[in-house]
Amino acid sequence: MRGKDRGVSPVVATLILILIAVAAAAALYLWLVAWQGNITGGIGNQQVQATFTIGGSTSVFPFSSAGVSWYEQNHSDVVINDQQGGTGAGMLAVCEGHIDVGAASTPETATGLESADGCSAADNINITTIAYDAVDVVINSANPHGLLSIGYDTLTLIYDGASTTTPTLVPTTVDTITTGSGILHAAPWDDHAALQWDQIPATVNGVFFASGKLYSAGGNSTINVTEGLASKVAAAGTLCGVTYGGPYNDICDAADFGGTASGTPCGFLVCAGGSGSYGANATIVPIERLDASGTTQTFEAKLLGAVTASSFSSSFAGLGYSGCGSNNLLTDCGISLPTADQENGNPGVLTAVAGNQNSIGYASDGLARTASGIGTKGLVPFLADQQTLISGSATSTFSYGAVVPSTGASGTIAAGIKNSTTTNQYSGWRPFQFVTLNPPAGEVFDFYQFILGSSVNQALATATGEVSLYSI
Repeated sequence: MRGKDRGVSPVVATLILILIAVAAAAALYLWLVAWQGNITGGIGNQQVQATFTIGGSTSVFPFSSAGVSWYEQNHSDVVINDQQGGTGAGMLAVCEGHIDVGAASTPETATGLESADGCSAADNINITTIAYDAVDVVINSANPHGLLSIGYDTLTLIYDGASTTTPTLVPTTVDTITTGSGILHAAPWDDHAALQWDQIPATVNGVFFASGKLYSAGGNSTINVTEGLASKVAAAGTLCGVTYGGPYNDICDAADFGGTASGTPCGFLVCAGGSGSYGANATIVPIERLDASGTTQTFEAKLLGAVTASSFSSSFAGLGYSGCGSNNLLTDCGISLPTADQENGNPGVLTAVAGNQNSIGYASDGLARTASGIGTKGLVPFLADQQTLISGSATSTFSYGAVVPSTGASGTIAAGIKNSTTTNQYSGWRPFQFVTLNPPAGEVFDFYQFILGSSVNQALATATGEVSLYSI
């Protein structure tokens, strides 16, 4: 019986301990191999830890998508889905919770998002400006019509005249000259019919053409003339002269300026020309956005000068962002162009204008000027002058010269943002904004911090032709 109580011998105990140690070592080895394999595999096949979505403005898209690409290069565990479809679609999508960040190219307010896009007062809406842009009037780079600048009223008449519906935004002037009396109290200016290129002035009223810019009717001597009302209206297609070294223009009463022998088709001293062939003419083809967009809203408010569906701002300082209505469509102004002249997004408008030398349209300044858009493929940003919104005569103190939009700290867009009520500033500027239903958090917050940083923001603006937050 005492034999049964005898303990395990030291030799056996030692052997048991050795076997336990070996087994433990083997288990540890296998675990380490598995762990090392997981780590090694993870290095070559990084698992996505976070994903969020951005959607909206086609103007903002080049800026945001470049920011996404740069951010993802340094954050391989984050995937950002960035889509474009217009500001209107983006605001509806973010308010309905379908995307995390909505991109807008016109100033957004919590009240506006609640009333027009379905957001709730309880959504804790957050709106962040990420950069600045502008809306330009654009024409075909092969435009043969000699058009140098255009006022808000002439531009509105062009869109009114091409509309298939009755417009409500109707100017009573052409290049500041009333259509209710005098030589312009006639078709097509006061009945809103389609306009031909030689039926609009070549510049905003009051611009001085120096010698060497224009030839007289005979083409033998240069002349000086300041754009203004002619003595009479001649038949469409009547050409009095040509631009110096350039496309054909109509130069009214070139012999004596003030005589009554011929007049001009547009009723001004210098009219835009025909289609490039002497004596020929063509109808102006305006292009509009089919989708709801901040670009259209800014075009209505800042370039057409609309403050309601039927009224214009009375001064440059009075320009805002209300436009004709909250739908971000030209139909708010009663304007609806033929289906063939309606395009989706900035790229659609730019492509249409680039493909037709008789067209005119509007688009993001950044897209119009950069190769990433269609800026080098057959179109040019145009000189749309809004100083004509300030009533006055040719001797007024405000500028009649059109303003060329440009980026950078000293550019006209940046300067206009600093003080948009000053003459010679570009009226068409607007902000780029991100909208979320709550203050950005997590990876969204990190992305905001990245693109809002000084060096990155300025680099993004340079790459996309926009204006950085740090340039104003």
